[in-house]
Formats: sequence, structure tokens, C-alpha cells
Amino acid sequence: MNKKILVLVIVLVAIAGLAVLEVSNGVLSALAFDQISYNYSSKVWIPPTHPEDPNEGSLGGYYKINGKGRDFKFFLQLTGAEKSESPLDYTADGLNGTGRIDQIKVTPGTIFSLLNKDVKDAMFNTIFKGNMNLTCAAWTGVTTFENDGQTFGGNFTINGVLTHWDGTYTLKRESFRIVGTSDFIYYPNNHPSKAKRVQKTYYL
Repeated sequence: MNKKILVLVIVLVAIAGLAVLEVSNGVLSALAFDQISYNYSSKVWIPPTHPEDPNEGSLGGYYKINGKGRDFKFFLQLTGAEKSESPLDYTADGLNGTGRIDQIKVTPGTIFSLLNKDVKDAMFNTIFKGNMNLTCAAWTGVTTFENDGQTFGGNFTINGVLTHWDGTYTLKRESFRIVGTSDFIYYPNNHPSKAKRVQKTYYL
């Protein structure tokens, strides 16, 4: 076989192989994403669970995400929450997380959103899954998350000094903000029979 034809065949096979990897696993997206540094912050608002209770107020603050490629850090601070929470549950140091995106795949929607400088929309249009370790006051936790192009959600486990938490959450784009809903149970450590269920909505 002519060398030029052989080289062309090899190149075409290589390109086809990369295309298959990108379609199935997002290999090229991940390699490109690994080179990108980012820094994003926004406000967060958590309304009261029982609005009819005059003794229960809302919480506000901000969160930020910064990293490079698939490795990132997360920080959340709720202004004044330390005044009404136990120092075992929350302090002014806020909540810190260290995470990694295990898989990522850029879609045409991702590119369109970025061209329009819409970071939130780009996040919802990108297919990915990952995990994050969490620390706050005296507790530690872990969460896994995934966006499959249809649903953005995850689950979490928190191990506190006195209480254990397990739950799921879902994020949705609503106009200019992100709405999060969580459904979880919590119970005194080693006493799952005393579990209580809570459903919560928050805005990012």
C-alpha cells in the first residue's frame, strides 16, 4: 500500500477513534477543560422553612467556586447564621468543600451559552458528574453530583458530632437564578429510628 494512503488511513482511524471517545466519554472536552482556570461567586438566599412562624427568619450570604480544570474548591458563608446556630453546626468560618469533576462532556448548548456569556446556562448544558468533600464547624460530609443534560442533582451524607444527615438535592434554572430543592432525613447519631424528614428550598 502506498505510504501516503497508509498514513491517511491511520490519521482517519485516529480521528474516528477520538470522535468516538468524545461522543461516548467526552475525552477531548475533559482534556481541554483541564487547562481552564475559573472563579465564580454569587449570592444565596434560604427562606424560612415555616414562613408563618414569626420567630423563624431567612438566611442570606454568598458562595464561590474556584479551581482549575476538574479540581475545584467551594466556599459558602451565611451572614449572621453563627449567632443562632450551635458552634458544632455552623461558625463564621463558613462551609468549605474540595471537589473533583470525574467526567465532563461539552455539548453544543455549552458552547452557545459561553458565547452568550451565560455561565449558569453553560453549567446546566454541560454533561458531567463528580464529588466533593465538605467541612463546616464540627461536621464533615460528602456529596456526589451529576448533570445528565436533563436533570442536575445529587446526594449527600453529613456526619456531625450529634446528628447524622442523608439526603438528595436537585438544581434547576429559573430565569436569572438557580433554585435548589433538597429532601433529607436527620437523626441523633446511632438512633435512625428517630429520623425526621425535611424538604427545603433555597435560591442561588
